[in-house]
Amino acid sequence: MTHYNFSDSVIALAGICQAISCVKDISKDGQADQVDVEVMLESLLITESDSTESIYNSHKYLTTGLNILIDLLSGPKTDADLSRYLVSVLSLQKRFSNDSNMQKVMASRITQAKRMYEYQEKIDQDLIEQLAHIYKDTISTYPTKVQVTGNSQYLQQAANQSKIRALLLSAIRSAVLWHQVGGKKRHFLFSKAKIIDTAKAFLA
Repeated sequence: MTHYNFSDSVIALAGICQAISCVKDISKDGQADQVDVEVMLESLLITESDSTESIYNSHKYLTTGLNILIDLLSGPKTDADLSRYLVSVLSLQKRFSNDSNMQKVMASRITQAKRMYEYQEKIDQDLIEQLAHIYKDTISTYPTKVQVTGNSQYLQQAANQSKIRALLLSAIRSAVLWHQVGGKKRHFLFSKAKIIDTAKAFLA
């Protein structure tokens, strides 16, 4: 998918926003909506798809992400943590998209995780750990980091750390998809209203 499609780019942006929203919820409250989490982790394992939307099953499973996207672009006071996460994810996506060797490593490791998923047909802790290790061995090696802040009580728990890393990996996947369908950083400046209107149309 290398063609430009504005609606697809908004879907992919909603994917990023849903992933980072789950990261924020886990870091601050110790848990996130289970369906939102599973949609994002499953999106990592869909390596072939006929459409952008089908990677997330349907835009109806991105309600959280679409709402976060609208809030980030339209409110006079945006969420500082989510804004920071979004900027970091897009920066990491740019680095990753220019790193062909890392892309090969990522593709191979995701294929292994996909085999596990197809065998057990569910997202369990073992699979989350595997996805977390992929993030740690690839994206985490770049100088730019997503600095996750929250409640240390939750951030120190190994299971939460793994889930956060797996979700950040899904955010990068959505960011790569956003780039592939023609998403550009300048759209945040020049097409902000169109992004908001498109997101609202998906929620209607």
